[in-house]
Amino acid sequence: MNSNSVLFQKRFLFCVSLLFSICGLAFICLWPALFNFLLTLRELNLIYKYWKVIPVALKTEFHFFNWTNPEDFYNLSVKPRFEETGPYRFWQNEEKTDIIWNDNGTITFKQRKSWYADNEKNGDLKDKINTMNPVPLAASYILRNWNYFVKKGLFVTLYPLFRNLKMTKTAKELLFDGYPEPLIKVVRAVPLFEKYNIPAWDRFGWLYNRNGSSEFDGTFNMGTGINSTFGEINTWDGKKRTPFFDGSCASVYGSAGQVFPRNLQKDVIKLFSSDLRRSVNMTFEREEIVSGILGYKYMVDDRALDNGTIYPQNRCFCNGECLPSGMVNLSNTRHGFPIFISLPHFYRADPYYGNLIEGMKPDPSKHHFSITIEPTTGIPLKVDGKIQANFLVQPVPGVVMFESAPKFMLPVIWTSQTYEIEGIHAFIMRLLVNFSVICVTLGLSMVVLSIGMFALIVYKTHIERLHQKKLMGFLKEQNVPLKSDFQHT
Repeated sequence: MNSNSVLFQKRFLFCVSLLFSICGLAFICLWPALFNFLLTLRELNLIYKYWKVIPVALKTEFHFFNWTNPEDFYNLSVKPRFEETGPYRFWQNEEKTDIIWNDNGTITFKQRKSWYADNEKNGDLKDKINTMNPVPLAASYILRNWNYFVKKGLFVTLYPLFRNLKMTKTAKELLFDGYPEPLIKVVRAVPLFEKYNIPAWDRFGWLYNRNGSSEFDGTFNMGTGINSTFGEINTWDGKKRTPFFDGSCASVYGSAGQVFPRNLQKDVIKLFSSDLRRSVNMTFEREEIVSGILGYKYMVDDRALDNGTIYPQNRCFCNGECLPSGMVNLSNTRHGFPIFISLPHFYRADPYYGNLIEGMKPDPSKHHFSITIEPTTGIPLKVDGKIQANFLVQPVPGVVMFESAPKFMLPVIWTSQTYEIEGIHAFIMRLLVNFSVICVTLGLSMVVLSIGMFALIVYKTHIERLHQKKLMGFLKEQNVPLKSDFQHT
């Protein structure tokens, strides 16, 4: 091997050694900045891809409550009885739409949700379910505090349309298909109901017109992580307060739902729910391992479900109907319909509700609402969300069909949404969780390798010089003329 080739090898090894040294030190010193870059929402990066279209469909189940003794409605000595039907299983996809990147480090968007039936494990959507007709119930609730004679005259006039309190529909109709409801048009035509902005629907269903739509959830503005907190909601429908509650209860704050602030503590997380039109606090429960990843588990507890009975500061959630703890009044968010949200089977609610009816079987293992989050990144590892919708039934003087009604909370439907990270997504999460260790280990390895390569260059140079020295000495001993001798001559 000639001297030019050896010199080239040395220079090449030196350059590679220097490069490894620089890269290694960069990994060691700059990993926090790189980590922040990876967990910042930027157009076309990996996080943006996962955020824009949730890569895993949410398992969604619907359970209805069949009212088994509607004929005893006016018999105050007989409690209303209910039997759970279902589950009716679907998969839910979610995609962000109408995306606008703002100069202040925030992003504005809507979200489109789509459901499709799990045909292999689905209940029979043709099941017939008895429940209460929500339209006359809503009309009576809206006018409950109005002048007695106004109510009397209105409901006497409309009684032929309102006389059927009970209705029987299929699960399919009650969910996405909806069923014809001409009473909605009648109510919309009455000036007394104008301020409630009742939609011009021709059908009624719990998720009617929502499948594939991006309108129901409203418009979000949240931080991208650039001069802002990634995932933190700033405004909803362009405002920092919702129009549905009073005082501090109207404030819009917390996570927009898909990610939470990084470096979580074992106390409280805050979440804005577009379904509830309000922010909710969830309390740390315990640590939990999900797919080999440590997470913090947070639960919906009494504080999130109280109306001021236990926590006075929650009284502004009452909306004029302060009931015992365990029910969230959503009537203002649903055009005056007396809809109240609880955990399934009145779990964690005041015993008052369960004592008024029959058929509730609350189970902590089945009916809780929890989110398990990886605390360093703020990314959910597991979602186990359950919620129940109920109608408030109560006597309303002046409304003939409700004047002698019992007061109770009528359970209608409860839903379950579950998700658990696994597969390639769990692998990527483990890389993120161990990002600092990976970077520091890789950086140290590169620095050590760089030192080793530099040491190899020094060693080879030293060996070459020793070899050359010995060769020169040998040649002199043999009286062989050297190049320097010729030059001297």
